[in-house]
Amino acid sequence: METRKCPLCGGTMIRGKNYQSGYARYFWEAPWKHGIKAALKGPAPAYPWLCLDCGVVLPYVEEAELQRIREEYERAKTGDTL
Repeated sequence: METRKCPLCGGTMIRGKNYQSGYARYFWEAPWKHGIKAALKGPAPAYPWLCLDCGVVLPYVEEAELQRIREEYERAKTGDTL
């Protein structure tokens, strides 16, 4: 079971079963994307993590997806087409 440290209280967080249930699948969409291609691609999948100490639920994006978002952002910032 994956765990991480809670950024709010320092407690133990555990990852949810999947990112496709509940509101986690609607979590974050890139503001620089427009049009039908962006609509078909959908938002970035974010796994919900629960802190066992303070009870907060935080969505986290996997590292590979986060790297892809960083690269898209840099291209959009410099004005290159996506």
